[in-house]
Amino acid sequence: MQSSLDQAPVGRSLRLLAVMHQVLGQRLERMGLYRGCLLRREDEEVVLQPVRVAGPAGEVTLSAGMAAKVVVHHDDGHKTPIIEMRPGEAGHIEGLTSGTGLEQGLATLGLYEDGRVQLLRTIPPMRYSARLGAHQRLHFTESVAAKLWGELQGRSIQFANARRDHPFTVTAILGGRTARQQVEALGIHPGSVLVLEHITPADAVSGESDEGGERLVVTSEDGLRLYLGKDQAATVIVEQGDGDEAG
Repeated sequence: MQSSLDQAPVGRSLRLLAVMHQVLGQRLERMGLYRGCLLRREDEEVVLQPVRVAGPAGEVTLSAGMAAKVVVHHDDGHKTPIIEMRPGEAGHIEGLTSGTGLEQGLATLGLYEDGRVQLLRTIPPMRYSARLGAHQRLHFTESVAAKLWGELQGRSIQFANARRDHPFTVTAILGGRTARQQVEALGIHPGSVLVLEHITPADAVSGESDEGGERLVVTSEDGLRLYLGKDQAATVIVEQGDGDEAG
């Protein structure tokens, strides 16, 4: 029986038939996932945290959602999303499970496919309080702070690394359409001036994507775990394979 991946049963062997989203299909093929490959939806709670990584252009912060979509080929040969790397592990970026928007955003941060990356540490999720303009105050997580690229005292940095009480001029919103909509819904646009006031601990992201919507965990035959948004999974067509139900 055929179905989209988001409607397929968990814990069952699923044969990949087609990917209706062209870019996602090409990205999955780059990681060795072709028509006929076996997949499995995992039934588990997803709790992810933002990370700090070192790339060719230096250290950058990735939100949990961003790090979950970047797959790294480790130096010892295995592959995982950045979100599953351990501190000190390194390798090259094998591919992405995202659209071109995140690819362009990562390029702004100096991260490219085939480029080298090392996980420095997992960082606790934080909540940022900032002033927008003269009177409006905003509160958002590192998911938003990591996607704000701008100028502060003549330097181009992420708002996640901004200094308190210093004007930060937004020059770009990193990520795809959903990410931009998430940020713009707060009233933040290129040209906006933010002033960081406070940073406090926040709850970890659990179950849902930090760009909105449910996140699914999918495992390939060779053990690669992928984190797909429900809208992405809806474009992946599968049929139940011959494997037994996972125990």
